[in-house]
Parts: sequence; C-alpha cells; structure tokens
Amino acid sequence: MIKKFTSRFNRLHWQTKLVLSCSTAIFLTFFLFSFLEYHTVSKWMINREEIAINRTMSDITTFYNVKSKYLNPVNIKKSQAFLRKMNDKDQLIRVYDQDGNILVSDKNGDFPVLEAEPSKTNVIEKVSIEGNDAFVARAPITGENFTGTVEIVRQLNNYRRMMGNLFGVMTIFGVAAILFSAISGFLLAKQLLTPVRDLAKAMKQIKENGFRERMIVYKQKDELTALTTVFNEMMDEIEKSFLLQKHFVEDASHELRTPVSILEGHLSLLNRWGKKDPAILDESLEASLQEVTRLKKLINDLLHVTRAEHPRLKNEEITDISETLHQLVKNLEIIHPDFNLFLEVETKIPKIPISRQHIEQIMIILLDNAIQYSTNNKTIWINAKQAGEDIIISVVDSGIGIPNEHLAKVFNRFYRVDKARSRENGGTGLGLSIAQRLIGKYNGTISIESQEGVGTKVQIVLPFTSL
Repeated sequence: MIKKFTSRFNRLHWQTKLVLSCSTAIFLTFFLFSFLEYHTVSKWMINREEIAINRTMSDITTFYNVKSKYLNPVNIKKSQAFLRKMNDKDQLIRVYDQDGNILVSDKNGDFPVLEAEPSKTNVIEKVSIEGNDAFVARAPITGENFTGTVEIVRQLNNYRRMMGNLFGVMTIFGVAAILFSAISGFLLAKQLLTPVRDLAKAMKQIKENGFRERMIVYKQKDELTALTTVFNEMMDEIEKSFLLQKHFVEDASHELRTPVSILEGHLSLLNRWGKKDPAILDESLEASLQEVTRLKKLINDLLHVTRAEHPRLKNEEITDISETLHQLVKNLEIIHPDFNLFLEVETKIPKIPISRQHIEQIMIILLDNAIQYSTNNKTIWINAKQAGEDIIISVVDSGIGIPNEHLAKVFNRFYRVDKARSRENGGTGLGLSIAQRLIGKYNGTISIESQEGVGTKVQIVLPFTSL
C-alpha cells in the first residue's frame, strides 16, 4: 500500500508535490497543536467543574455540621432557602435520609436526575443521564438524631458549550489553515519552480537554436540564482569551446587541404607526363616529399595540441632546468651552426617538478620560432633565473618582430602573422598554442613583447612552489 502510494506520488508534478507536502505539513502541525490544546482545555474545564462542585459541597456540609445538634427532617426541610442560595445554574442539590427519602431539594434548570443512592457517600463520579454528562457528588451529614446524605448533581452544560465552541473554532481555523497552506504552497512552488522551468526552457531553446540562449539571472540572491549563474557560465564555456572546436576543424581542414591539393596535382602530373620526363619526375617527387614532410609536421602538432589539452596527471618528475637548457642549446648549435645562442642561467636555480619532455618541447617551440624569423641578426639570448617563488625563462631574438595588432592573436591555433612566409618556413601556426597549453598545465604564464623590425622577447613564468 505504501509502495503504491509512493509510486503515485513520485509521478506527480513537482508543483503538486510541493503543494501537497506544504499543506500536509501545516495541517499535521495544526492538528497536533489543536489536539493537544483541545485536551488541555478539556482537562482544565473538568478540573474547574470538580473544584466548583467540591466548593459547594464543602459549604453545605459545613453549614449542616455546625447545626448537628438540631439536625432532624423538619429542620433540614426548612433549609430550602439556603440550598437555593448555594445552587448554580444546571445544578441539583438535595438532602435525603438513610432510607433514600428526599427531605429537601433545589433544582436550578430543566434536566433529568437519578434516583437517590444513600449507600454511596464521599464520592465524586461522572455519570451520563439520558445522554447528558454530569458530575455527582455525595457527602454524609450526621447529627445526634439524624443521618443523611447531601447530593449535588452538576450538569456539564458549560463544559459542553465551551468545548463545542472550541471545536467549532478549531475546525474553522483548520479548514482555513488547509486553504492557506494550499494557496501559499502553490505560490511558493510557483516561485521556486519558475527558475527550474526557465532552465528547462533555456535548454530546449539551446537544443533548437544553438548555444546562444541564456537564462535570465534573477535579482534575489539564493541557490536558484547561483544555479542560473553557474548554468550561464557553463554555457559560455561550452559555446567558447564549441567555437574553438569549430575554428580548429575549419583551420585544420584548410591547412590540410593545401598540401593534399599540391600532392594531388603533382601525382596527376606524374601520372600524365612524369613517367617519360625525368625532369618532371624529379621536380614532382621533391615537391611531394616536401608536402608530405609538412603534413607530417602538421599532424604531429595536432597530436601535441590534443595531448596538451588533456587534464594533467600528477607529475612526480623533477627536472634540472640548468642542465636541460644547456643540453638543448648545445643540440641546436649543431643543427644551426650559423646562429649565435647565448645562454645565461643562475647557478643556484633550483630543480622544479615539471616533465623534462614538456620543458624541452616548450623551449624548442620558442627557439624554433626565434631561429625561423631571425634572418639578418642571427643572435638569440636565453636567460633563466629565480624570482621569489617563480622560475623565469626568457628567449630574446633580433628578428623581424611582430606588429602590435597581431600580438593578442599569436597564441590562437593556426594563426600566422605572415601566412606566406610562414608556409615557406614550414610553420603550422600551432607552436605557441601548444606551448601556452603546456605551461598552463603547470599553473604558469607565457607573455610576448615585440617590436616590428627590432625583435621579440618571449617570457615564461613557472611558480615552482605550487607545481
């Protein structure tokens, strides 16, 4: 039964669930409070009725006990006026002898009464007389020549009226509380679920129209507003990632199309004429090999970009920056004997927790760019030093430089300042993008300062204490 009810409840809309939950909670709270209040008031009223009947009985018995020497049926009958004075509304006071014969009686109101029971004395009991509740109190009175019983029958009409009124008021307030809780629950649920509906609507619009849609940020500072802000920020990141991915695919397709077209042209030329013409054969084969080499470099760079974007695993390798830079410069001097590479490294520069392969890859990218674009003055300076908790590595050349309008874009994928010259040099426009992402994995930064016709300075900052 409970499982069936839970299943049906779970199928309801959230607004209906909130309304029902709010109404049920308020109703149960009000019911429990009313139940306790009703029984507390009932007990208090019963106690008041008992106190009142006990007080009346005490006054009457005191009156008769004072006159115990003169107690007899005749004198008791003469106490009618006293009993009338002591009597309250809806109450019966009577005195009868030991045989049950009523000597005097005063009844204030119209209600049924029981037969006299002289055997029961010194008791207060609650009885029902023809459906009406009443308290019956009996006490003995004795004199020198008389023994009898005083009986008081007190109808609980005041108690019934009071409790009936209280029950009516509680019922009205209970119904009002249910209605109020339902209305307030509906309004509260509507207010709470509005951002959720807007979120669902925004998701649907995003599905239909793309990543441009955003949620309205509400003014109130609550959890749903925080959710809205996080959702919009997440959509900004997704849109940015999507656009970068789109540009990447477009640029990659463009970059791959050119060497593939060149290869296709030369292969077609070979197929038509190159078989019989050695000059055409040699020229086409050489050009094809150059394009294959460019394709190989482009594919390798794309793989490096993909690896650089992966979340960095915990690095436990410690690299000696000084030794790595010295070895790298030594190798480049062999490959480029016409360049002058000057390396300055502080003697006390510490080892840092960074992959040697990554630092070599970053420096090769920077030095390769410096070498490619230094045509006249073939001098390059490499400097490494410690500044506080950072390791700073800089590469300075005296090459052709970068115009100011291009500096902010040089880290974009496939971006080349001079596309024609870059293609001649075999550049793909991915090197600085790869370097920036690798440095970012180690919480570092890379910056470029350049002046066209003067040279370029690239600086890397690696916070080795937080790596």
